[in-house]
Amino acid sequence: MQVARVLQTYLDGEADEVTAQRVAAHVEDCRRCGLETAVYQEIKNSLARQELPNETAMARLRAFGATLLTPGPAEACDETVGPDWA
Repeated sequence: MQVARVLQTYLDGEADEVTAQRVAAHVEDCRRCGLETAVYQEIKNSLARQELPNETAMARLRAFGATLLTPGPAEACDETVGPDWA
């Protein structure tokens, strides 16, 4: 969940270097976060091409956004980041 909260900042290139490295490493190892990264990137690419993202991508993004609004168990993610996560 901590990665999810900074994922958009990371994808926009606005994360500081330490955070970007941690997110990149986590996304590489965590299947769920890697998939969300791919969905975000596809939406971003579609918008850059001035196309509407496909409905499947939009549905996944809405569902993922909803998970960020509600506290959930840490095991929802394949990996934990650790207590020193920035």
